[in-house]
Amino acid sequence: MHRTLGLVTSRDAWCYSSSKRQLRDNIRRAVTFYNGQVKAFQDTASLSGSATQRKAQAKRFAVNDSRQFHWDAKNYGDLANGKFYAVNHDGFRISAYRPFFKQRLYLDRRLNNSIRDFPEIYPTPDAYNVGIYITGPGSSVPFSLLMTNAIADSGLTSGNGSSPYIPRYYFAETPPPRDNLRHSDEHNPHLTRVSNINPEALVEFRTRYEDSHISDDDLFHYVYGVLHSARFRDTFANDLAKSQVRIPLAKSLADFRAFVQAGRDLADLHVNYESAEPYPLEEICSPEWNPSARDAFRVTKMRYGGSANDPDRSRIVYNAYITLVGIPKEAHLYKLGSRSALDWVIERYQVRKHNQSGIVNDPNSWADEADEPRYILDLAKRVTTVSIRTVQIVENLPELPD
Repeated sequence: MHRTLGLVTSRDAWCYSSSKRQLRDNIRRAVTFYNGQVKAFQDTASLSGSATQRKAQAKRFAVNDSRQFHWDAKNYGDLANGKFYAVNHDGFRISAYRPFFKQRLYLDRRLNNSIRDFPEIYPTPDAYNVGIYITGPGSSVPFSLLMTNAIADSGLTSGNGSSPYIPRYYFAETPPPRDNLRHSDEHNPHLTRVSNINPEALVEFRTRYEDSHISDDDLFHYVYGVLHSARFRDTFANDLAKSQVRIPLAKSLADFRAFVQAGRDLADLHVNYESAEPYPLEEICSPEWNPSARDAFRVTKMRYGGSANDPDRSRIVYNAYITLVGIPKEAHLYKLGSRSALDWVIERYQVRKHNQSGIVNDPNSWADEADEPRYILDLAKRVTTVSIRTVQIVENLPELPD
């Protein structure tokens, strides 16, 4: 089965943003500065010496201004070799940066530390795929997983660099053979979309349950359902902390089908969370709140009600004017790593300034560019629904064999 690790940029402030416009400005500014450095190095520096000496010379020559560019070893090598950069307009993508927190991403080998195998998983901006991010062995946070339809950052649930991302498909530029495992992608006819399910596994499951109708999609969603099982996580807790995940077989065909359906339902909730029905949380608005004002739905930093030492998790203080009330306790039972889904929403949707570069990432920009002023407010309600439904589905999963 094809898998990769999460994306590592080593310059998140530059390569991620809530704003499409801001991200493009950041990348253009970085590329312009870097190319100016290349030209200046070629004009003034001696071009003699070994590759190692040239790289050391380039590193000494480079202007280390964190507000203009973030250097790493790859960039010093490119500077030494006189390589100019260009803005790749197909590199502007959508990413799953943290749970239920999408970001604009610039995907590029020159400005990302490691793009892993994502060019084969999401080869173009409109290539559709889904994948399962799983907390890897040795992680400092509890085991968790999340299905996304976007490029996953290596720290999606604050896991470590060994956290794998397992896609449903990968893409190749070879002509599709005449079988049921490959077919051309309708948006990218020059590419072949290849099923990432091991054919031997499909044969094993069909033989075990005497059902020739079990499909690749069934196996993919079965895995997603099983990995949410509380019994699975409890039974294999030590193994999950040390090695890659292994998938047990359900007791019966009926249980297998139940896990498949649960996996499908969970996948729909987690991938399509932005279209989930908002949970009917009460909106308590201050008397001076003006719904037409520019800052009516803007956030600076959300928090739970109560105090830092005694938080009231049934309430979210959204901004100076709005408080959301009535969050059920079970909404906090859905955990991704060490935080609940709602914890992630509160932690990520705040205005942040990167000290070294001075770049500001404002999540309100996402709502502004989508012309959805209530996006973040409704997202908190939608994630409440997703959390409650996830807990309900997991509680009704079949028992796994001993």
